Amino acid sequence: MKNLFKILTFVMVVMFSINSSFAFSVQKLDRHIKGSTFDTTSTVAISVRDANTNNVIYEHNQKKMMHPASALKIFSTYEALETLGYDYFFKTQFYKDSQNNLYIKLGADPLLTSAQLKDAVAKLKENGTTSFKNLYIDDSIIDKKEFAPGWMWDDDVNPYTPKVSSYNLDGNVVKIGMSKSTNGMMATSLKSTYPMSVVSKITTGGNQPSFIDVNRFNWSNPEVVEIYGNVTSPQTITVPISSMRRYFIHVLEKAMDDNNIKIAGTAFASKIVPNDAVLLTEIDNPITRVLSRILQNSNNLMAESVFKLSGAVKYASTGTNELAIYNFREFYNQNDADTKDIIIKDGSGVSRNNLLSANWMTNALDKIYKHKDFAQFKEYMAQPGDGTMANRLHDLRGDVWVKTGSLANVSTLAGYVKSQDGHTYSVAILTQNFTQPQPEVKAFENEIINIIYGK
Repeated sequence: MKNLFKILTFVMVVMFSINSSFAFSVQKLDRHIKGSTFDTTSTVAISVRDANTNNVIYEHNQKKMMHPASALKIFSTYEALETLGYDYFFKTQFYKDSQNNLYIKLGADPLLTSAQLKDAVAKLKENGTTSFKNLYIDDSIIDKKEFAPGWMWDDDVNPYTPKVSSYNLDGNVVKIGMSKSTNGMMATSLKSTYPMSVVSKITTGGNQPSFIDVNRFNWSNPEVVEIYGNVTSPQTITVPISSMRRYFIHVLEKAMDDNNIKIAGTAFASKIVPNDAVLLTEIDNPITRVLSRILQNSNNLMAESVFKLSGAVKYASTGTNELAIYNFREFYNQNDADTKDIIIKDGSGVSRNNLLSANWMTNALDKIYKHKDFAQFKEYMAQPGDGTMANRLHDLRGDVWVKTGSLANVSTLAGYVKSQDGHTYSVAILTQNFTQPQPEVKAFENEIINIIYGK
């Protein structure tokens, strides 16, 4: 009995010591969050867990369903890599069948460039294949839904949310330059051969503040872009392409003309490559080249492409959001991160229909942390000084690996913090419906990370 009492006393002392080691930082964290204007006027949700034990260290509004924004990319990309693997290559392949028909099998490659496409066509000529009966394009790798549910209609001209397509090319955007003409006005020039028109309503100088805005009138002519605003110096803006298929074919036709490659009959109809076709040449780009751009720079085109392709590969079918989401849920359900109460509509976090809780996010982060290839995945995550973390928490580089997220009136931060006491914590911070400038909410998040670190 005396020994049992000693054991119980020892356990209580250890438990008290452990709790005491967290007590000050937890109290400080609680004061910081609950004393902020964000918690008063907006909605703040936070969850902090020990990544090794899954023990909850701190939580606040942890079960509220919130918009994850681009923090979702951690979870969608990790799951997609479990299907595709780190050795996956995006492939654009050129085939010829027994009837001398040319097939181009698309890979929805978000890294594909016009230069690569032109080089591949030039190789056809080098190999002596300069005439074909028909030309077909196999665009079956992903579906033709170029936006996910919940993407905002006015994002149509947002360069960060271009359409996602089997015909991915040049980032699915074009650049428009503005420079002063001889009469002092700003002249616009399309830095691409893509057949679209630019209507300039740019003014210079005057008493107006400098700004640029872009309109595209899809209901009348999606190939006309109107630019208006007031600028005083040369500028270059980026605009999403309205029809990726049209752009791809435009670049392909030009490359074929340049290399004198002739098509006798039908050109550019959609058709699946037959089994007897022979590979002539291919363009391949490794998935590893997109990982840091997704996780550090938050590239939405790349995230969505990888997400849809994971469904295509897993189920040997045309990739769709629905298949990718099914794959997502299956993976996390199997890894004890039950998805029944969350809503996923895309792989990038752009959709306003996505809803996650801070509690689900840290639980999933813990599962990822203990998964077999976490160390490899972590190499591509943003540390302070990288990508969207370029100007944040520089003194914590080597101790923080996170993904940021931003939508209008939404800011998120999720990932891992290695504290001064040697613990690694899974952290999810979601703030939404705030009216303060984005830098203020980022500073609020930074202080949370500093407190968890132990400052």
